[in-house]
Amino acid sequence: MLVVQAAGTITPVGLSLVDTMAAIYTGVQLFEDLSILDDDGEPLSGMKVRFESDLDGPARILTMAHAVVDECTLALDSTTKVPLILCCPEAGVFGEDDAAHAKLLSSVIAESAIPIDKARSKVIGRGRDGVLEALEEALTILKDGSVPYCLVGGVDSFVDPVRLEKLRSNNRLLTETDKDGFKAGEAGAMLLLSNRPDADTMAVFLGAGGSREESTRTNGGPVTGAGLQQAIATALAQAKVPFDGLSCLAHDLSGEERYFDELNLAVGRLARGKTHCSSEDPGLSVGETGAAAAFLSISLLAFLHWKGVNKSPSLGLITADGSDRGAVVLGPYSTNRR
Repeated sequence: MLVVQAAGTITPVGLSLVDTMAAIYTGVQLFEDLSILDDDGEPLSGMKVRFESDLDGPARILTMAHAVVDECTLALDSTTKVPLILCCPEAGVFGEDDAAHAKLLSSVIAESAIPIDKARSKVIGRGRDGVLEALEEALTILKDGSVPYCLVGGVDSFVDPVRLEKLRSNNRLLTETDKDGFKAGEAGAMLLLSNRPDADTMAVFLGAGGSREESTRTNGGPVTGAGLQQAIATALAQAKVPFDGLSCLAHDLSGEERYFDELNLAVGRLARGKTHCSSEDPGLSVGETGAAAAFLSISLLAFLHWKGVNKSPSLGLITADGSDRGAVVLGPYSTNRR
């Protein structure tokens, strides 16, 4: 049995898992003016983590990575060696050198409160496009049974001025005159997965599915939702859960109509009858968080199972600008509640 043993988050609306989830669940939003102007000369609006001092993009990524790894591993024995699979932005988005990803992983390993299994750890610098790969890697590590835990998660920031300017010039940001875009945000979200559940387990990992969407934003094809539909169907089949048996769906979207159209098409084909499945949208509270977005959604679902809010299985979605699409099904572990 694979489970979500712990989770850690740092977001514009909370510096820990509990604070973040309370804010997202109640719809808290903390927008502020950013340092870049839109095409109309107005400040772009976004959401930033409130650090004690202003940090550039790479420093923000590193600080968030430290925070979520430490929160996730608070209950672990200091002698337990844990692999870390870390998603982060694509190389060069902040103008950094090609060695930035290796430096990030080395820094997190060196300063972690617990020993990180360096040989089995890796950083995946592809933003959203690396999330499915990271999750598959973590599940593979745990399924062979040689280690009891694996950390997997993502950190990303869209509020650095260098990155904001690139996004603005590519018309990816939401403005007064361009409604088909997203609010820049940032976050870190980390899951501690395990094959050894105990009384503190948050949720059971019931199933996972991955697929490829042939028609993407990158290639400009028409929206079909076929890849996402297949990923969801595969995860539900593995979990032996029908769509109408879900209590909640949490997605990783934050804007851009194309992706919501894809979601609606995929879900519309699967939800053939009346469903009582609620929908959670963390992006409303934290903006676009790239490599962290799907892990934030899965953390929210695990939290809701842990607290007894969702008593039947839930569905988390993984999307990307590229072709990868994924889905995971979580369920409650026990009647123990905190």
